Amino acid sequence: AHVLSATEAVFPSIDVLDSRFAGYKFTHTDVVADNCSSAAFSLGGSAIDPRGVDLRLVGMTLEKNGELMHTAAGAAVHGHPAAAVAWLVRQLAARGRGLAAGQIVLSGGMTEAVAVAPGDTVVARFDRLGTVEIACV
Repeated sequence: AHVLSATEAVFPSIDVLDSRFAGYKFTHTDVVADNCSSAAFSLGGSAIDPRGVDLRLVGMTLEKNGELMHTAAGAAVHGHPAAAVAWLVRQLAARGRGLAAGQIVLSGGMTEAVAVAPGDTVVARFDRLGTVEIACV
């Protein structure tokens, strides 16, 4: 509840990964050392007040080049996306740090990663939140 009351808005997003590990096979320690394989992200849709949506129940589809690759719900992220953010806040607080107002925080992926190549288009559609699309170059 505290995370949601401190959250200004939620958006649909796509994480763009670029892992140094072949086949995305790694341990938890590896992925942390690799900065969670994070390369970029894209936000879509419009700002949505998180207090008006049960984020656990937000369904999503992930398509690559028009082919359905995955489906998921917000509960796939630690039971609730806010639970993942609360974990982050606790970890930061234990180190005397915190999140700044207006900072963008990604709660974590709802699906497995999908390999892409130049020319691919990836679309994530989130119930009640909107759509985000990326074109790979």
